[in-house]
Amino acid sequence: MHLGEIKETTLKFAETISKILDIDVMIIDDNYNRIANTFKYIEDPTPITRYSMLGEVLHTGKVVAVKDKATYKHCKNCPDISECIISGLVGVPIYFEKNIIGAIALLVPLNKTNPVFENLENSIDFLEGMSDLLSSKLKNIDDYNKLNVIKKERETIIDVIEDGLVFINNMGKIVHYNHQFQSFFKFEKDVEGEKIEELIDHPLIHEILMFGEDILYKIFYYEHINHSFYGFVSCRNIMLNGNHYGALLSFKSLGKAYKAFSEMSDNRTYVSFSDIQGEDPKLKEEINKAKQLAVTDENILIYSAPGFKKHIFARAIHNFSDREKNYFVEVDCDSISYDMLESEIFGHDRDEIHMNPGIGKIRMAHKGTMFFNNISKMPLYLQKRLVKVMKTKELRQRTYRGFNIDVRMIFATCEALSPLVGQGLFDEELYFRISKNIITIPSLINRKGDIKIIIDNVIKKLKVKYEKSQLKFEQNVLDMLYEYTWPNNVYEIEKTIDMIIAKTKKNVVTIDDVKNFNFAGDNGKEVKVVDKIEKDLIQKMLTEYKSKEQVAKAMGIGRATLYRKMKKYGIT
Repeated sequence: MHLGEIKETTLKFAETISKILDIDVMIIDDNYNRIANTFKYIEDPTPITRYSMLGEVLHTGKVVAVKDKATYKHCKNCPDISECIISGLVGVPIYFEKNIIGAIALLVPLNKTNPVFENLENSIDFLEGMSDLLSSKLKNIDDYNKLNVIKKERETIIDVIEDGLVFINNMGKIVHYNHQFQSFFKFEKDVEGEKIEELIDHPLIHEILMFGEDILYKIFYYEHINHSFYGFVSCRNIMLNGNHYGALLSFKSLGKAYKAFSEMSDNRTYVSFSDIQGEDPKLKEEINKAKQLAVTDENILIYSAPGFKKHIFARAIHNFSDREKNYFVEVDCDSISYDMLESEIFGHDRDEIHMNPGIGKIRMAHKGTMFFNNISKMPLYLQKRLVKVMKTKELRQRTYRGFNIDVRMIFATCEALSPLVGQGLFDEELYFRISKNIITIPSLINRKGDIKIIIDNVIKKLKVKYEKSQLKFEQNVLDMLYEYTWPNNVYEIEKTIDMIIAKTKKNVVTIDDVKNFNFAGDNGKEVKVVDKIEKDLIQKMLTEYKSKEQVAKAMGIGRATLYRKMKKYGIT
């Protein structure tokens, strides 16, 4: 800090002191520049230098009191002594944070007496008091500047956060907010100082203000005239020494929440129709049919025998459509219990589990695509609820008004649905709505020519995964792989080759390495199915590695996947 930053204040100080003591006052900064000078009796004092009386104050940081300049050591040799109109001086330094930033002095002119020297101690005390006041003024300004910097830093930080943030005081008035909050709720004016419950009339806002409790990720749907916000709200109260000073509310839009979820999953992976391997004419025909349907909003049903990654087909359709920039959300109707399936698809009103606050995947897929895998496994009562959503294009929950949805739906099944309808095991109206456009993936048994293409691509991909770029397969092993019928289709190919490459310790895969696999079985020899081989591999690795984390890494899977497989095979 510099005295020049409070030049007007120093001048007022000088004038006040001059009036009180009837004497001229000069204040200089640490560069010997005059910041204030009253010029009451001394119109043009000599320049301040290192060896002048006031310069000595600045240089030494000590009080200098000279009643008669003729007795002052530096004045004796001064070439300007004859022209100097000052006879004496009392000066004290001005400190700021232990540094000398200037000096303040009382100037006694020639041929004029002044009582400052009659009670020198009081004069010095008075000047030091003025010096401290100037220092405190600088301190106030410095603190203010620092607070402004902190405020600016805070504003910059919260403005780059994707959540909408708003600080409210203990009266519910807005103290500060970021641009995202303003954008979410379309405020066209500055709302600082406004009551939040008057701006956003919503039961959760009233509840936050009434009960003053922290909440985390509660579903928040707000609709007002021409705009709406759908997502989550969280609240953290600001407490200090047992006193409540307000709260910080954060709003996360559904889109941002899903983006965060998507970035932690393989949903980032871009899939196109070129990722579907094979040159079979029937397969190409179905791909072209899928492309034609992709550019519409029609519901699609994908049918195939078990072992095909139907979600690859579904994602390719999504990415080929106009919805590609929005969300692709998948649910497997055969992987979880019915009650959990209902919550996963439609959401729920409970939010006891913070990591699962009740948002349904249908709402996540708004403006995007929802993929229902193994739709034949969905219970009838959920099928009927899904039909209602498809008819009304609205999703309702007990505590929230209907939420309009725009979702393109793709379904997949390994079972023929028509017989299930006849048996009363599948909803007739749902079948009618999803069976108008059927994509049928031909089984590998009907497109033998594609087996070699798929196997070669799988080997190439898994060599990279296991960092075994030098690995080769003997030709007789490849011939076995190419000639086998693969009744469980692509899934069986990937699973089998994955286990072969994971297990081998050599650079060449020989007949001995594959003799226990089903494609190498012969004449009634005991044939091991893929799951049995995988179970044996996990058990073997658990004895070779120190931790399950190392086993998972060696197998190229996550720990959670390893635990699921251990549970599946009854491995403890």
